[in-house]
Amino acid sequence: MRNGSYLMKIIKRNKENFIAGLLMAFLSFVFLLESPLHPWIGGDTRTDSSVFKTVVLMMERGYMPYRDSFDHKGPLIYILNWIGNIISTYRGLWIVEFIFMAGTFFVIYKIARLKCSAASSVLVTLCSGSLLFEYFDGGNYTEEYAMIFIAMALYSFLDYLMNQKVTKIRLLICGVGFGATLLLRANMISVWIVFSLFIFVKIVREKKWDTLKYFVFLFASGMCIVIIPVLIWLAVNHSLVPFWENYIVFNKAYISEQGGRASFTAKWEAYIYYLNTNVIIISLGVVAYMCTIKEKVINMVYLAYMLITLLFTCLSGMMPRHYGMILVPMISYPIAILFGEIEKLKSSQVAQMFSVVLRVFFLAGIILPSWLSRISTVPRIYENRNHESKSGLTVTVSSIVNKNTDIDDAISVYGNWDLIYVLSDRKHATRYSYQFPIGSIMPEIMEEYMEELHKEQPKIIVIQPNKYDSNISDFLNRNCYQLIWSQDEKNGALIYMKSTPSI
Repeated sequence: MRNGSYLMKIIKRNKENFIAGLLMAFLSFVFLLESPLHPWIGGDTRTDSSVFKTVVLMMERGYMPYRDSFDHKGPLIYILNWIGNIISTYRGLWIVEFIFMAGTFFVIYKIARLKCSAASSVLVTLCSGSLLFEYFDGGNYTEEYAMIFIAMALYSFLDYLMNQKVTKIRLLICGVGFGATLLLRANMISVWIVFSLFIFVKIVREKKWDTLKYFVFLFASGMCIVIIPVLIWLAVNHSLVPFWENYIVFNKAYISEQGGRASFTAKWEAYIYYLNTNVIIISLGVVAYMCTIKEKVINMVYLAYMLITLLFTCLSGMMPRHYGMILVPMISYPIAILFGEIEKLKSSQVAQMFSVVLRVFFLAGIILPSWLSRISTVPRIYENRNHESKSGLTVTVSSIVNKNTDIDDAISVYGNWDLIYVLSDRKHATRYSYQFPIGSIMPEIMEEYMEELHKEQPKIIVIQPNKYDSNISDFLNRNCYQLIWSQDEKNGALIYMKSTPSI
């Protein structure tokens, strides 16, 4: 009875957080109908997601990321996908997505509560979440998992600067989040760069040396808690050098001007693309205006954070939608400021009318269109939950691969179509499960792939639609591969099988 009474007291004391947590869990379940891994859907994963799942497939067979399976994201994305596979093969990752998304929404709600009421904070969360409908793009990207770490860092930094609230746990968590984000993708760390630098300078100017040591020690400890075990895991398994080559060296080439993919023009166009959203422009405007009237220093720092985050988002000069997910936590504070200022308006008729108009604008113009569109699909998705949701092409190709290979056979997919490895449960024959676009960024990668392909001579080679070229054609002709299946459409998928020489 005592335990039950104590639990009720905790719930009562944290009633708002408990209710908010349940609401955020519900919103996450509904939103994550956008994920092909949702338990009611089970559709085809997108390109990057399929690569991560393929790396995990190799890990489960004793291979290592980077050393045996090339990719250029941070190691934490593979660890998270591996945890998902432990829960349940293929769809288990959705549980990981759900936990991270619910956590992100809840922390965004807490950020908003620094500036406005509980009701308005829910609207801020819905507003921030509405941006995800544009940027989620199927999910299971590094940005999706980084959002919660960015949001927690924002909350800790803002609460410290506004209310001087800081604890050991918050400092540790801030360091953990920084380390985790570094191990996902390093160009998402703008919040730590801007706010940590500002706080460092502030403490140094105030000559609070003991405080500085305290902050640095706890932050660094949190960072090491995440980074050191992962680096040891890579080093023990002889994957540390390949990790450096893939994650650091290759990514430098990836965001360079090589091949014109990251020219100044491309970066400028990408910057405008991520900036050119109503809620982003409103957020920038709100913070810029607040810099002139109150909490000027905090808002100036926040404005710098927003501009640098947009800059980091466009470093590669490309405009994939999922890059924009790191902007979702960023807009929570500016929109919360706006709603907070509305709540402070005097109760004159003009002020009340302005307040109503602004809320209606956010509800009708930003929040409801995206959320209602998703909610409207819930009954249909639930009714079709037991139907096959994967594309006919991927099911057919993986089925043919299964029929013509054993579980221990290695295959190769030419292109960037790693979903075939995942659905057929077959490992890839060379270090490179995919060759595009990495082979054009570093031509030596394509050369290495072809050399390994000659050496391995996999039983089956699958060619992604529109990827058949002279490179793979020459290899197939010289090494006695026969076409055993082709898609009806022009430039469709092809499956080749190694011929057994007649005696």
